[in-house]
Amino acid sequence: MGGFLSGTLFFIVDKGKVRPTNEDFADARTNAFGQIILIVADGMGGKNKGDYAARYVGEKLAKAFQDLEKPLLKPHQATRWLYRTINRYNRDLYSKAHANEAYKSMGTTLSVALLFSDQLVTAQVGDSRIYWINKEGALEQLTKDQTYVEHLVASKKIDRYEAMTHPERHKLTNAVGVRYNISIDFINYEYNGETILVCSDGLYNNVPKYDLQSILKGKDTPERKCYQLIAFGNSNGGSDNMAAVVWERN
Repeated sequence: MGGFLSGTLFFIVDKGKVRPTNEDFADARTNAFGQIILIVADGMGGKNKGDYAARYVGEKLAKAFQDLEKPLLKPHQATRWLYRTINRYNRDLYSKAHANEAYKSMGTTLSVALLFSDQLVTAQVGDSRIYWINKEGALEQLTKDQTYVEHLVASKKIDRYEAMTHPERHKLTNAVGVRYNISIDFINYEYNGETILVCSDGLYNNVPKYDLQSILKGKDTPERKCYQLIAFGNSNGGSDNMAAVVWERN
């Protein structure tokens, strides 16, 4: 059940039109067993090295996956590997932030899609997102935002419409590197060749859901789709850094 996957992937990061620096990170790789990892991290902390946090966790995780000596054969194995690996890099960041004032309060979101055979395992910290085009042809969000506003919606204190303009809609309740022990949300899905998008909040906040769906359902290559997503985001204001990873199975 190693499950060599044949497909095409592409990732892109863009500074946007407002922010002076980029703190988003994206990567996508295969390992020796034909398994796939898609990663987006959105750094927080600005001058306190949010860019470093996103790049550190993203690059370390991608390389660890690429260097696996054995395939991940079942969802619980993939979940256990992700949990241990993300926790290790979380503690590295946490220790660095507490040892050096220049890195104080840094952290990063992290959204990971791990694909093998007919399985998809998602790992979620923060408010970057994973979507796919489901069998009905609709854009479906697979991850749940770890934000204060999502908590308010879940507790029925506000509705989805109110959440869209809530003044604290960007307030995270979880991030990599902020605490020594981290909470990671894992979900396992059966994978049947769906097109997958992993992206930062800068992308989905600047590209309406209808346009995300339209681009992902199109016949262009993943590379072209990534460039279209960024172009749409910038044409709608480019108010934040944007990261996108697109995977399509052949």
